[in-house]
Amino acid sequence: MADTMIERRTFLTGIGAAAGAIAGLGDAGAQTTTDPWRDLRAQFQLPADLAYFNTGGLGSSPRAVSDRVKLGMDRQDISPSAAHNENDWARIRGKCAALLGPSCSAGEIAFVSTATEGINIILNGLPLKAGDEIITTTHEHVGLALPLTHKMKTAGVVVRAFEPDLRSRGGNVERIRALLTPRTRLIFVSHVTCTTGQVLPVADIGRLAAERRILFALDGAQSLAHFPIDIAGTGAHFYTASCHKWLMGPKRTGILYVRRDQLPQLASVVVGAYSEQTYSLADGTVTLRPDAQRFEYGTQNDALVYGIEAATDFVAALGLTKIWEHSRSLAERFRSTLQALKSVELVSAADAEARSAIVTFRIAGRDNREVAGALVGRRLRVRSLGEAGLNAVRASFHVCNTDAEVDRLIEGVRSISS
Repeated sequence: MADTMIERRTFLTGIGAAAGAIAGLGDAGAQTTTDPWRDLRAQFQLPADLAYFNTGGLGSSPRAVSDRVKLGMDRQDISPSAAHNENDWARIRGKCAALLGPSCSAGEIAFVSTATEGINIILNGLPLKAGDEIITTTHEHVGLALPLTHKMKTAGVVVRAFEPDLRSRGGNVERIRALLTPRTRLIFVSHVTCTTGQVLPVADIGRLAAERRILFALDGAQSLAHFPIDIAGTGAHFYTASCHKWLMGPKRTGILYVRRDQLPQLASVVVGAYSEQTYSLADGTVTLRPDAQRFEYGTQNDALVYGIEAATDFVAALGLTKIWEHSRSLAERFRSTLQALKSVELVSAADAEARSAIVTFRIAGRDNREVAGALVGRRLRVRSLGEAGLNAVRASFHVCNTDAEVDRLIEGVRSISS
């Protein structure tokens, strides 16, 4: 317990006054003459001359997270133990559950290595058979697209995909409706697309799925800690996300949400120590855990799990709503400037409600790799985007970004496009 208290004090000291100023933004008497987001930038190990706009690819962990992981790794080597503290893990699952809204409980959360693992647990655990149909989009990350393709080849399921409608939120629901057949068993889409940053109308899709008694799953890799989430309001039965993107957690960490009433339906295809409540090889009996922990197995690197806790504490100290307001405002300023550049085309949702802190664009007559390379050469880290044939460039805005960095990105795009 003493070590935990020291770690928490160190954490609070680490993020310092910036977190308090950010959490108090907009409150009476909380005005400051300095920019707390600029001050917070020092909590990241990113080089001072690098503007990092690829959180949608991989988040940079703040020092509070990195230090917690390093401390945990050292502790494991000083006093090795294959076991982990069940009470600590339950507490940390609860903090992850809080990111999905007040209705989500710790018992509905399992720790996984990545969103990709969570996706495979869902697809391989459901009783899908040859001829069953799954609806998805043409803009899915390889982490979902490849497991779906593999499921087609190995189980004979049919995958039906629609092109996301960037002009109308309702248009996406109608495109899903048009693909429904009596064989549709699952709708599995990204909460936020990794291509254009479009926030899909998940609550409307969830209602449609409920009306047709179809299972609904979300790839939340681009939404966890990107903005506040009410998982109950989405109607999703399953949700999975990596913690190493917007949550800024340790690399190769993630969570899987399984709605409590779906636990009996989702089979555990990989089990091991910690999956079980009881078992006996001699008697041939096994009882799995009654909650989502049944999807966890084997010896774990618990330093990473404590790193997840440090990341959730970091987000909580800043306030997820404040984080969303900051990131979205940077994205909107960048977007509005690009709209005025004749040679630049925005490839993001037109409807403000469908826009995230990701802005995707292309420059007429230019290859996306060339454009991204030119920006990276200016120490502006963006991502080239060839998925779905878009030939575009993606910029993600998060807490490690400042107004001054956005100014640099704007000037970079303006110079390249002129």
